[in-house]
Amino acid sequence: MQFILPYIQQISYIPENYHKLTAQLVSALLFVLLLFLLARIFTWACNNYLGTLLGRFKFKKWIGALVAHRFFTALGLVLAAAVAINCYPVFISREIAWVASLMGKLTGLFVMLSFSWLINTFLNTLDSLYGRNPNLPIKGLVQAVKILVFLATGLFIVSLLLGRRPMYIITGLSALAAVFSLIFKDPILGFAASIQLTTNKLIKIGDWITVDSAGADGNIIDISLTSVRVQNFDMTIVSVPTYDLLSKPFKNWSGMYEARARRIQRSIIIDVDTVKFLDKEMLARLKKIDLLKEYLNQKEEELTSFNAEHNLKDNVLNGRHLTNIGTFRKYAELYLSSRPYVVKDNPGLTLMVRQLKQEAHGLPLEIYCFLNTTVWTQYEGLQSDIFDHLFSVLPEFGLSAYQQPSGQNIAQGIKLLQER
Repeated sequence: MQFILPYIQQISYIPENYHKLTAQLVSALLFVLLLFLLARIFTWACNNYLGTLLGRFKFKKWIGALVAHRFFTALGLVLAAAVAINCYPVFISREIAWVASLMGKLTGLFVMLSFSWLINTFLNTLDSLYGRNPNLPIKGLVQAVKILVFLATGLFIVSLLLGRRPMYIITGLSALAAVFSLIFKDPILGFAASIQLTTNKLIKIGDWITVDSAGADGNIIDISLTSVRVQNFDMTIVSVPTYDLLSKPFKNWSGMYEARARRIQRSIIIDVDTVKFLDKEMLARLKKIDLLKEYLNQKEEELTSFNAEHNLKDNVLNGRHLTNIGTFRKYAELYLSSRPYVVKDNPGLTLMVRQLKQEAHGLPLEIYCFLNTTVWTQYEGLQSDIFDHLFSVLPEFGLSAYQQPSGQNIAQGIKLLQER
């Protein structure tokens, strides 16, 4: 102000009592104009020269994202704010208290907003570059940091306008903590859940997940602070609260793709009435099957030797004999092992055919194996081929699959009874 005062004092029509006030107002106006010019100059220089200079190095991807989110414009405003802080004492004097107070608050407001905008543009750049990174999606973390930046900026602005220290404002807001906890319940829970999900690598963009409680069954397309967006296979999009993925069970199929194998676990329900011992005729017929020839010869020799050693020829129940369901179970296992698309050499990927607990409908015979493909259409086709074959060969073993009687079956039964 002091450099303006001598010129104001030379103006005769301004009363002497108003010389300092007039000089202070003119000085404040010059300060605002200087700040405006500095902001224009620095933003122009940062956009045209700093971005071009950095673009010569291996930062083209970063430079493009920073320019798109106006980072260099925000940087120019920050530089202008830094110069304004140093020039403030030259233009603004404390002799006129209300002008100094007003200009101090306006200058502080400009400085805080410019720094806040700079941080926000940098966070937006991070989000655009790595927010959809499948390995470490940081969108939720960026949103959480944004909230913290906005809260801190708001706190300092209120503190500046009220002329109180930030701790005084925080103390006053502590009484409203319960209200804030209710208002920001979802962001708080989502923030905690987002950190746990990303740091523990429980999910990532592109994963196929199934969340039964939310009706989600598809690929993750977005992970944010409060929700995870899943595009179902019917092309619908479901938004699942982030916290639900920690509080409720969900299935992530990424392990299947990493193993490059997908499991088959289906059962054939065998009609128990068709289970029996193998007779000589059926044994001879089954020996003609290449997959069973070696197994049946070995088992026949083993059982004949055992029965002869223990003299168990009088009654079939006293000895050991082959059954049609046991032979079919072995055939199914050998058939699976002979298929090139079934994984059989990996100890971590089990291949077996087993009996489960008998049900009211019959005896489940479970096929448990892994196919060496994760492509859905190929998997379904190969799985269908396996069961097409197994269902077709059941009669060769004297077995039949259980099927509830249909209206046609009942009609045929009634017709037979009438004919009799």
